[in-house]
Amino acid sequence: MMRWLWRSSLLTGAVVVTVAGVGAPALAAVPPKNVGWLYVQGGGGAAFFDADLAGHPGWEKITVCDNVANSRGVGVHVYGDLGQEEGVSDPSSNGKCVSKEGNMFPDGYGVSVHVFEYADDLGSNYNDARGVA
Repeated sequence: MMRWLWRSSLLTGAVVVTVAGVGAPALAAVPPKNVGWLYVQGGGGAAFFDADLAGHPGWEKITVCDNVANSRGVGVHVYGDLGQEEGVSDPSSNGKCVSKEGNMFPDGYGVSVHVFEYADDLGSNYNDARGVA
């Protein structure tokens, strides 16, 4: 009986080692996630982060629009989780938009989008959201 128990535990241990020895599946890449129109508080402007620009996989597009003639511009800063930073501003107050595009952030990593109104060097009416490049 003891001999059978010993062999049984030896076999169980071998199965555990075999299963544990198989590498864990690789983590799936995090899919891109846009930050759709993110408005400043009060709605005077907005920003859009396009995480995977159509026709240019791996590229991002940052768009900002100053929609209200209130003597303030609208800016957006996008901060990558790996330390990158990109910014775009629109001082026009005419409802037209300004954008920037390119391969700015590594694919699959998070970004923080920060939109704000500004006058002179002072920012106000902030709003924030998260996306994935």
